[in-house]
Amino acid sequence: MGNTVIICGRDADKLATAARETGAQAIAGDVTRAEDQDRILSDIQAAHGRLDLLVNNAGIFLAYDFAADPDALQKIEREIAINATAPLTLTRRALPLLQMSAQPGVLFIGSGVAFVASPGTPVYSGTKALIHHCAQTLRHQLKPHGIAVFEALPPVVDTDMATVLKSDNFKKMKPADLVRDILDGVRRDRTEMLLGQSRQIKWMSRIAPAFLFRQFAKTEFH
Repeated sequence: MGNTVIICGRDADKLATAARETGAQAIAGDVTRAEDQDRILSDIQAAHGRLDLLVNNAGIFLAYDFAADPDALQKIEREIAINATAPLTLTRRALPLLQMSAQPGVLFIGSGVAFVASPGTPVYSGTKALIHHCAQTLRHQLKPHGIAVFEALPPVVDTDMATVLKSDNFKKMKPADLVRDILDGVRRDRTEMLLGQSRQIKWMSRIAPAFLFRQFAKTEFH
């Protein structure tokens, strides 16, 4: 769409491959580290002088037994750090750079499970519920600063991260369809985008929450 796209990631090799395939610019870094956040934003400022849209897309999905998994403590901290803390702290650090743009925005990639707890993933749905609430409050607080806050809430997306999920109760969304719908939503200024089956999940969470929870409890992880 004529924009300069900058992608970030921890794996330098994967990042370089993605940059070659897409024509995007790449900055290696771990968004859970404060020093990496500062360096990423400093590099963007030095090269471009502004940031028009921050896309908070980093995330992990961990399915485990809270009581039995010996690595549960590390998994709790890691999932909260990547899914919840990092997008909020990066957004806060990016505010001065965003305000250099004529039409700045922040996009949080949430999830339909923000509306229902997923029994097999003791922390994941909680992080997405937190992001959902924060997106709503930041949309209100940042409006006087001229910064639009978008949130995309897709269902399960057919990526490598979701290969462990096995269920007949949901249909995985194709990544290309997700990107198309998000771009369309941003163009139309839809600040909260319920994508795919997430619209039904939100609706069911209001009228039949117990039934919806039982359906999610049937999901298998392999």
